[in-house]
Amino acid sequence: MINSLFQFITKKQIILYNKHRSTLPIVLNKKNHSKFYFWDIDLLWKFIPFKTSDKRKHIVMYIFLNIINPKYILSKNWISIRESLYKIWTSNHESSKFIVVQHGSYVGGVVTDIPHKFTKCDVFLTWGEYFVEQFNSYNSRKKVSIVKFGNPIFNNYNRDNYHYSNKRTNKILILPTALDKLNLEFFYSLINKLRELQFDITIKTHGKQGNSEKNSDGSPRFPKINNTDCLTGPLYPLLQNNDYDFIISDHSTSLLDAVFFKNKVIYFDPNNKVKGYTTNYSKYLVNLFEANLESLTKDDFYNLVSVEKQEQLLENMIFSGNNELSSIN
Repeated sequence: MINSLFQFITKKQIILYNKHRSTLPIVLNKKNHSKFYFWDIDLLWKFIPFKTSDKRKHIVMYIFLNIINPKYILSKNWISIRESLYKIWTSNHESSKFIVVQHGSYVGGVVTDIPHKFTKCDVFLTWGEYFVEQFNSYNSRKKVSIVKFGNPIFNNYNRDNYHYSNKRTNKILILPTALDKLNLEFFYSLINKLRELQFDITIKTHGKQGNSEKNSDGSPRFPKINNTDCLTGPLYPLLQNNDYDFIISDHSTSLLDAVFFKNKVIYFDPNNKVKGYTTNYSKYLVNLFEANLESLTKDDFYNLVSVEKQEQLLENMIFSGNNELSSIN
């Protein structure tokens, strides 16, 4: 077994990991490196010459796992066939564990997709107590350890270095999740109202907005947003600069990102009524969608901001961790 040999020679064990923005902070953590070697498992998959749909590819990977015998397999999900293989393998190798890292807040904290509710891993590293309680309720009969670990990306930042601003520049940022045609119409109504009040509007679009995905009728699944300034690229530099009077977001994880870096936020989520979601965000923040847009003044928008409430939301959903894997033992 390669892992046993490594452990004998170096006193370190092997972790195979899926390269993702949510796993890399754990992989790059110095204290973890003092105890483990991290190998990119995707490179192993690429080395196997069969197509993904070919069962032989998964048989060969199972053999590789037997040969390497990693201490942990670290991934961002348990949904795919590949990840199901990891769980099968660790079920037959009790000294190893398949670990999944939470990589989003779902729909404002509500898990609406059934495959995501039911864990298929040995350890699930959640962002905070809210998610621990939620996933424990879904998986009460399963042998899985659901851990309050913190958001691995947030864990790399010292939040004390950021400060709320009280400036009024008229500049605001709209930060939605990927919008389908119906939701986009709601956001157009919001944009028109903001323009009427002479706000300077910028939209940071989701990566899927305007892409090639189609509905069954051939129409764009996430249509391009027209007639407004749209930004692409990394989000965090925008949030760290804190250049906007406030940020408007829906049930996207980006709302938590904005709060983490101490931006003022307003919650605007049509899905609470249209699709019947009662998000965790709506338990703390006023949903602008439920207000009478036409009657709102410029001051009304500023008055919708509650730093106290958004801080309570963040505290409820996000634990401040250190990305050290020793915390899961």
